[in-house]
Amino acid sequence: MDDSWMLPAEAIEYVVSHCLEKTKVLEFGSGHGSQLLANHVDLYSVEHDESWIDITSSSYIFAPIQKNTFSEENGQSGWYDLEVVEKMWPKEIEFVVIDGPPGVIGRFGILSILHRLESVSAILVDDVDRPDEHRLALRLADELDMSLTIHDVDKPRKGGTERKFAVLLRRND
Repeated sequence: MDDSWMLPAEAIEYVVSHCLEKTKVLEFGSGHGSQLLANHVDLYSVEHDESWIDITSSSYIFAPIQKNTFSEENGQSGWYDLEVVEKMWPKEIEFVVIDGPPGVIGRFGILSILHRLESVSAILVDDVDRPDEHRLALRLADELDMSLTIHDVDKPRKGGTERKFAVLLRRND
């Protein structure tokens, strides 16, 4: 298994250590790390690639990639089908993990559902060592009035480049 694209262990540990058992967590993008989260939280996974559906015990939401205004404005190719995401959004989500779609598609489409993110306590944005994800984390923190911290990952990417993730928290938390 190539874990170089998997949500880093430090990010998984952060979510698990900051969530009570059965806290509802929604992740955008799923993979082998999803099972590690699903072992500790009530995990819902939005996924665009059918080959990744049902590989873990997460509750999956299949949402193909569609054109998206925010994606296009930021030079990206699309985001998950908004109609599906809106219709299937689980009630009482407390934590959101943004680790998809892949960077070659883009993640700025999440800005289309800011109203959904207003009620969550925490958001984790993976891959903020990349410029687009870093800009997205900063914008989400600003738009949602959340504090932002950047966390280092011990294991570098292939090729030795650093890896980081961001955590956004409600200012009153």
